[in-house]
Amino acid sequence: GFKVEAQAKKHKIVMDLPAPLGSDAGPTPVDILLASLAGCIGIVARFHAPKHGIEVKSMNITVEAEYDTAGFEGEDVKPGLLSVDVTVEIESPNSEEEIRKFIEFVKKHCPIEDTLKSETPVKTTIIKK
Repeated sequence: GFKVEAQAKKHKIVMDLPAPLGSDAGPTPVDILLASLAGCIGIVARFHAPKHGIEVKSMNITVEAEYDTAGFEGEDVKPGLLSVDVTVEIESPNSEEEIRKFIEFVKKHCPIEDTLKSETPVKTTIIKK
């Protein structure tokens, strides 16, 4: 099958492909990447909100992406994401302008968004056993 287990510090993350290719034992790696972006934005926002005078009563972050699965399947097309759309729904007594400025600050300080927007070198070491 396609099920992969990754260790992130003391947490196990299970990834898989949906049926009929996989057993749907977990989200796909792309789903994990998009969830990481949502989680990062949410955590950065919650961390900085008090310092910026932003009261967050509730927040919902939706991340969607467009990509061509043909690249994953071996075709000569870009296998990565073509676009990413983030929607931040926030309940707050602050003004819309204050929220917009704050979310721009959050996006600027989110490590996952920064990584997705930049060309971060990826070094791969192969160990044959």
